[in-house]
Amino acid sequence: MIRFITPVLLCIFGSIIAIYSYTTYGDFDSYGAAFFPTIIGVCVVVFSLLDLIIEISIRNKYVFQNFNIKQDVKVILAISFSVLFYIFASDFIGFVATTSLILLGLTLPFVNKNRLILTIFLIILSILIYLLFAKVLLVPLPDGTLFS
Repeated sequence: MIRFITPVLLCIFGSIIAIYSYTTYGDFDSYGAAFFPTIIGVCVVVFSLLDLIIEISIRNKYVFQNFNIKQDVKVILAISFSVLFYIFASDFIGFVATTSLILLGLTLPFVNKNRLILTIFLIILSILIYLLFAKVLLVPLPDGTLFS
C-alpha cells in the first residue's frame, strides 16, 4: 500500500504546481521563466501516473523488506550538503562548475566502470542545463566571480 501513496501524492503535487503556474503565469506567447514551472508540473504528473501504473502491474511480484536507515541518512546528508554547497559556492565559481561538482559528487561513488566517460557526460550535461536555462528559458544563472 505504501508504494501506491508516493505516486498519488506526486501526481497531486504536480497537478497543483501545473495549475497554479498556468493560472498565475498563463501568458505563454514566448519562452521564458514562466513557461518552466508548468512544464515541470505536467512532467511530474505524467511520470507519477506512469509510476503508479508500473506499481499496479508489479504489485504481487515485489515485497518490501525493510528500511536501511543508515543508507537513507547518508543520502539525505549528501543531498543537503549539495544544496548548501550550491547556495554558497555558485556565486563564486558559477553554475556550470558548481553543478558539475555536485553531479560528480553524487554520482561517481556509485559507479565502478567507465568513470571517465561518465565524468565527461556529466560536465556536458551541466553545460547543456546552463544553455537551456540561460539561452532558451532566459533564466539568469550565476556566472561566478572566479571566472569573470
